[in-house]
Amino acid sequence: MKAFTLIYYIVPQDNDDVEIPNAFGIGKQIDQVTLKDIKSSFPLQGEYIFRFRYKTSHNTVWLDLPTDTSQIPLFNNRILIKATRISWDTQNNQIQQTQTQQQSNGTVQQQSQNQNINQQVLAQFQQQQQNQQQAYQQQQSQNQNLIDF
Repeated sequence: MKAFTLIYYIVPQDNDDVEIPNAFGIGKQIDQVTLKDIKSSFPLQGEYIFRFRYKTSHNTVWLDLPTDTSQIPLFNNRILIKATRISWDTQNNQIQQTQTQQQSNGTVQQQSQNQNINQQVLAQFQQQQQNQQQAYQQQQSQNQNLIDF
């Protein structure tokens, strides 16, 4: 099974709620994800400042990372980003053109990897839905037993 990590994020300008974050996937193990990976895989266009939720011994903070090769800190065993939008456009057109070329020159293998990642995300979501449904049914059964008692 290939490595896969869900990256959770909020965009404050879009009134996102930290308790209900958005998500995207990266085909790496969680301890191998770097800031560069986040920047290159982030699903929204534009220029962003990425801050990472981190819990110290006394506080929960939003941490800025010094370099693109920095390893991402975890918060409750997951990556949680606050992506502050600077601009809807990418200032450096060269970066945007490079990304566009990479996307248009995507190989069948990359498309296959993306499809596998999407299937993994869907499977995780379906499993969570099934677990929630089972918990709900158990609660309903317990409630019915109390009523019958």
